[in-house]
Amino acid sequence: MKRSLEVLALCFSFQAAAAALDITSVNPAAVKGSAKADFTLSAFTVKNISFDKGAVVLPVTENNGKTYADIKLLSKSLYVKLETCFKNGCVKPAKAPLAPKFKIEALKPLKSKTRLANADISFDGDLLVVAGVMVSSKEPGTYWVAFPPALIFGDGAFKSAVESAVIAAWVKKNK
Repeated sequence: MKRSLEVLALCFSFQAAAAALDITSVNPAAVKGSAKADFTLSAFTVKNISFDKGAVVLPVTENNGKTYADIKLLSKSLYVKLETCFKNGCVKPAKAPLAPKFKIEALKPLKSKTRLANADISFDGDLLVVAGVMVSSKEPGTYWVAFPPALIFGDGAFKSAVESAVIAAWVKKNK
């Protein structure tokens, strides 16, 4: 019985490792020694990730004199991958990674008339993105999602799936 539990735990650990975000490309390609780069992580790109004083620094959004950390690292493994790229250069994965799994972690209502809520979205448990649930000023009752400017989706279908999930979660929460 104990042996079967160990095997089961090992299988789950391999499955969890397979679900991690992979760095599929970097701009500039010769990132070793660079201070700043754009990293493509499977289905999206995070622009302007920097390496300052030996630490990986994610981009922030500035609005009306305030600074917001809209993109956050959740796992040490992704941090180490980014740090290794800055220190030693990046190696592309052997095979094309699957689209990451995403989860709406939280919806936090706001007092704004246009930005109704912040949606915390995690990708493979490695990266957290705070997106805005916006209401259309032209079509009342129509919602759209505002992603941080440093997050660029390369796969339109994946972006659409994330947007649909965020809007569906918001509508469900407000029924």
